[in-house]
Amino acid sequence: MFNLRIHTLEKTLFDGDVESVNVPGPTGELGILTYHIPLITPLINGKIRIKKKSAERYEKADEQIVEIKKGFLEVKPNQVVVLAET
Repeated sequence: MFNLRIHTLEKTLFDGDVESVNVPGPTGELGILTYHIPLITPLINGKIRIKKKSAERYEKADEQIVEIKKGFLEVKPNQVVVLAET
């Protein structure tokens, strides 16, 4: 698990611990899991898919979708930050 923060100019859209996140990159969808290498990349318009751990051990992970317009993604140890226009 790692901390994910999604910020826009107006507000913070998401701040919490997640299992994985998929973001729309310029060359396709990029998946981020725990222990991903450090990375900074631009993002394009699209949907961010967030998977949070389920309360029950064998249940499917909860998924949340956030739509963004352009931005940047930074992957740091145990933290991912998305800065988006909207």
